Amino acid sequence: MATPSLVHSKQYPRVYLVRHGTTEWSQNGRHTGRTDIPLLPSGVEQARLLSERIFENRCQDMVHIDNISLVLVSPLKRACQTYEQLLQGGQRACDAVQQAQTGDSHARDSERPLFLRTQARKCNLLMEWDYGDYEGITTKEILKTHPNWSVFHDGVPNGESVDQVAERCDQVIAFIHNYQRGIGYDGKPTKTLVMPPAVCKLVSGLLASQQQHHANTPLEDLGDLEVVIPEDETKRDVLIVAHAHLLRVLATRWMRLPGVQGQNLVLDTASISVLGYEHNKEERVIKVWNQTNHLWKDDKRIG
Repeated sequence: MATPSLVHSKQYPRVYLVRHGTTEWSQNGRHTGRTDIPLLPSGVEQARLLSERIFENRCQDMVHIDNISLVLVSPLKRACQTYEQLLQGGQRACDAVQQAQTGDSHARDSERPLFLRTQARKCNLLMEWDYGDYEGITTKEILKTHPNWSVFHDGVPNGESVDQVAERCDQVIAFIHNYQRGIGYDGKPTKTLVMPPAVCKLVSGLLASQQQHHANTPLEDLGDLEVVIPEDETKRDVLIVAHAHLLRVLATRWMRLPGVQGQNLVLDTASISVLGYEHNKEERVIKVWNQTNHLWKDDKRIG
């Protein structure tokens, strides 16, 4: 893990990568691509611990939720449920601060942290690798008939190749890179940016009413919309909540490496990683990878 001084550069924005919490299939090692299964109770607890110990924790310097102005979430349940825990945690943190300052735990919308007022969208480009005929099958089972098989080198029958996954990731990266630089696809400065066509939908970025503040509110599809780029360049951090293989390829493509290099990056459930820049906004780097210290509770790792 990088030191805080390297993690939280005040000059350049960051991209936070969160893998969803544990599911029954991830726990059993089964390839889970497009099968839409929910988190296990332990997966929900993982996401809650990530929220409490990282996103709600003002004493850490890895994630600054006040600078997150855009959230991109895979539309699959396990990713959406993980984001919901982070959102509810942000609400708890806001209520606690408001209670301490005013005695009233309910802040006006204009007083809420940016994370609770942020733009949040479901993005189909962030769905997990399509494993085709290997969906629901473990690597151990595949190796019985295909020795030395690797999803990164060999792909899957009737599914995606690593290059196809990388192509999806490249579209997401191009959008984020332009968002953080404040430029359009034509290279000119802009205050708004259109999401990649026909793949992104608005989801709830803020719980709608006081009664819903602590409810397990599902993410809501509200249609395709453009994104507003904050004028303050320090408020252009992006949070992505998605899946292991997809995020491994995305991280390698962020560094302009071939997607196959994702084979060298392990990513655990409910982990947090940080992408960013060094020296300028064209020099893209990994600052933190696969941080999971927050998942330990009572000397036991959850999930």
